[in-house]
Amino acid sequence: MWFELTVEVPAASSDAVANFLIEAGAPGLQLDDRGGTVCLVAHYTEAPPVEFLRHYCADLGVSLNRDAIGIRQIRSEDWAENWKLHFPPQPVGARLYVCPPWDATAPPGRIAVVIEPGMAFGTGQHPTTAGCLTLLDRVIGTQRIRRALDMGTGSGILAIAMAKLGVQDVWAIDRDPQALAIADANATRNGVREHIHLLPHIDTSGGSFDLIVANLFANLLAELADIFARRLSPSGRVICSGMLATDEQGVCGAYEARGFELSCRLEDGGWVTLEFVQPPPS
Repeated sequence: MWFELTVEVPAASSDAVANFLIEAGAPGLQLDDRGGTVCLVAHYTEAPPVEFLRHYCADLGVSLNRDAIGIRQIRSEDWAENWKLHFPPQPVGARLYVCPPWDATAPPGRIAVVIEPGMAFGTGQHPTTAGCLTLLDRVIGTQRIRRALDMGTGSGILAIAMAKLGVQDVWAIDRDPQALAIADANATRNGVREHIHLLPHIDTSGGSFDLIVANLFANLLAELADIFARRLSPSGRVICSGMLATDEQGVCGAYEARGFELSCRLEDGGWVTLEFVQPPPS
């Protein structure tokens, strides 16, 4: 049994919404250009992330009325295999290789991060996830990271990547119990479950972190700047993504107001990933 989700959005926002639907687990999309608006059709093996979609669209400034989203159940004997074509393995950064369980052999010199595509956010296909992975690979390859935090872990992909790159103590936070269960399964699948603490709230993590990563909506990234400033070790780094270039200024302002300095910026298809460093006390 599959679920078919349809959503009609302004043409200017269709690329962003399409990326969200794919990152949320849709193996592919159908697009119907209706002149000024685009109807997106996505399919899922479980109930579609409708509430997350509404919040995401609101963050983009897109207001959806009740009739803008439709869901129906459909049957197809072939889709269970055909959807795998939409999740090919991909090299990311200098060392990582994000791949699904059915094609999990990494080429020489790369480290496999095996993720089961599903409902939790983070399959590695989206530019924000790839941007975070690229910067994580770079930071962990040049600095000693003893303790790291993944805020809003989703599928667990970023926490798993940090553990497989050598971080021994990784804390992964997500308030969604389903996401934590999926992250748990993915961490176990990758053989790094013993290095990852999965929790619903950051308050129970305790201590400071050498590295923090958060792939979240722009407003949440800005809101977390104060918490990250308090929980980051001196000279520690924060990697932020999940924002469009149009939201970048607000996120930068929130972190620079708390003493962070921008040290690296990546952009792909209008999506931005930022790395901030917290200078040591003078």
